[in-house]
Amino acid sequence: MLAVVESAAFPDEPVTSPPRAWRLRAVVRHPERSAALLAILIGFASVFSAVIAWRASLASIDANRYQSLAVQQQARQEQIERELEGVVEQDQRFVTDYQEHALAARQLQAQADSLRATDPVSADTLDVEGQSEAALARSLEPFFMGATGVTLDDTGSVQYDKAFVLLNLQETNPELRELGTSNVSDLADQAGAKSIDLVAVAALVIAALFFLTVAQVSRTRLRIKEAFFVVGGLMVVVGAVLFVLVEVVA
Repeated sequence: MLAVVESAAFPDEPVTSPPRAWRLRAVVRHPERSAALLAILIGFASVFSAVIAWRASLASIDANRYQSLAVQQQARQEQIERELEGVVEQDQRFVTDYQEHALAARQLQAQADSLRATDPVSADTLDVEGQSEAALARSLEPFFMGATGVTLDDTGSVQYDKAFVLLNLQETNPELRELGTSNVSDLADQAGAKSIDLVAVAALVIAALFFLTVAQVSRTRLRIKEAFFVVGGLMVVVGAVLFVLVEVVA
């Protein structure tokens, strides 16, 4: 009668549900439920680890491909730089000859001008020789591949800045400029880091398989089964989260 009165006095009192840990423990201790959940987790972890290993292999292939391409680009860049340095060296070889002929033409012309009033015949001869030297100097101008507008200055020498000419050739070379802005090396590093991260996630999921397998075969101690069950399940969840993060961020 007292129980009936108490129930009638508090008709709207909520029934307290058991804590989540108790419900999880009830699932683990229930033979059929725990076996089914373990089988699902083990199957998922097995397939999941295979998928992660596949993605890690693809990332490793991408890293090797990008690394190979980066090596090829580096070799091509060094080749172009050596070719441009050869162009500058070739220009410098012609500078001496150009300077010699241009200076001779200037000196002969000056001598002809000084003799023109007193000895016009010698002046004409010097004019011809000077024009010949000037023609030889002009014939060398097309051979200057790096510098343009090569001239003889007031001091009688040709100003040729090797560093400036080389830098100008490098900056105006379209292929070298494209190679300099390539991000293949960064892509190789990113793919390599992604491959390592995925291998780490795969190792975590494989470790989860070990814990889940121990929980499945454990028959004697319930606490050990519960601990391995929980740890293995948590490792699978953490592995899934990390896999998503690596795929999205990398």
